[in-house]
Order: sequence, then C-alpha cells, then structure tokens
Amino acid sequence: MEMEIKFPTGKDFDRILEDIDKKVGVKLLRDAGREAMKIVQLDMISNAGFDEESIGPHMRDSIKIRSTNVAETSRYNTIVTLRVGPSKIHHMKALAQEFGTVKQVAQPFIRPAMDYNVQKILQVLATEIRIGLEGQ
Repeated sequence: MEMEIKFPTGKDFDRILEDIDKKVGVKLLRDAGREAMKIVQLDMISNAGFDEESIGPHMRDSIKIRSTNVAETSRYNTIVTLRVGPSKIHHMKALAQEFGTVKQVAQPFIRPAMDYNVQKILQVLATEIRIGLEGQ
C-alpha cells in the first residue's frame, strides 16, 4: 500500500497559515501532531526496557509527548515542535538501550518507533488537520 500526501510548500503554505489565525493554527497543528505521535509513544512504551526487579521509576512510564510553540522564537519556518521520549531522568538509560554500551547490546526502541509507523503517522496527521480545518 502506497500513500502520498501533498501539502502546499513555500509561499503557498505560508499564505494558507497566515489566513488562519495564528493561535488557531498553532493549536490545530499541536493537537493534530499529538494525536499522530500517540502511535510512536505506544510503540516506544511497548519496546522500552523494563526491569521488574527495579523499585525506582521505570523508563517506559516516563515516555511522554512534549510540544513547543516555536513560531516566534525559531529561525526556521517551524510552527510547532513535537518530541516523544523518556524524561531527562532516564536519558542515559535510553541512550544505553538505543545505541548499546561496552557491556550491553543495542536494542533500539526510539528510532524504530518512528521509522516503522511513518505511514500511519502521516495518515492520522492529515486526517486530524483536515478535521480541524473543517471545524468538526
């Protein structure tokens, strides 16, 4: 199954976004992006390492979707930035699992969560943006 989604680019896309109130556009993109990234979040949670003997907080429980409105602060043509991953507390543990260490074989869970779900993510994103623009 091949899926192709075409969005206007360059000045056409900028013009369309300017027609929409900036706050509404940011909210629309943030909500649509969060809905699309839930797929990645669930995949990461299911593949993140889990030690049943550990009494502390588990890495998979800290995997969240974070969004930032960078429309005014970014030097790039970016409206919203979305990130999915474990909290800062589990940063080193996530790196060790993703890339491996001298004593641990790599078991990637961050990159594959995105790579294997690209088509689903784009489909959900396009659907959510369409629903948001139609006001349903």
